[in-house]
Amino acid sequence: MMSLVETIRAYLGWCPMKGSMRVDRAVQLEVAAAPGGRDGALRTEPGWWNRYHNQLLVTALAFSAAAAATFILVEDTLGYPAVWTGLAIGVGGALGFLLGYRKQYARIAAGEFIRANMSRRLRIARDLSWPVALILLAVCMAYFVRSGMFGQILGFMLALSVIGWISYAVTTLWERRHRTTLIAERGSMYTLDTATEGERV
Repeated sequence: MMSLVETIRAYLGWCPMKGSMRVDRAVQLEVAAAPGGRDGALRTEPGWWNRYHNQLLVTALAFSAAAAATFILVEDTLGYPAVWTGLAIGVGGALGFLLGYRKQYARIAAGEFIRANMSRRLRIARDLSWPVALILLAVCMAYFVRSGMFGQILGFMLALSVIGWISYAVTTLWERRHRTTLIAERGSMYTLDTATEGERV
């Protein structure tokens, strides 16, 4: 009698494990979505811009375009000593990044830069870092333009461009070596396993 009832229920689309399957799925989603985003859980399928190497790529392209525009618009730019000084600063900044990126990325992989895990001081510092950097950049550019220091502008853009391209290349190699992707979104930075990401796609 019991097997007949179960057969009828199966034909009607009723599943005795339906309730438990829903609970398990909810638990699985809750575990998979790690907390830490500014507005809630971190996404497990971040967009193109949230991949950190893409942010570095766009930044390097922007500074390179600015340097190229300055080079084209200003005559005899290579005659300015500030151009070579800028290149030297860029190489020095790139070397500084190379010396510290392993430790920094290891901390990101360990979850130290997920927003929920940060101290209040670190959150404030990260929130203010980009606005302060952009303001300082705008002030420097305005001062250079007003003073006619076009060599300094080109040197500054070249320095940022060199740092940007080195950071992009090293970050991409680090991700491939560790089979992971660095994600930067909502004030958090964390890693996403490349193999797991491919399975979801």
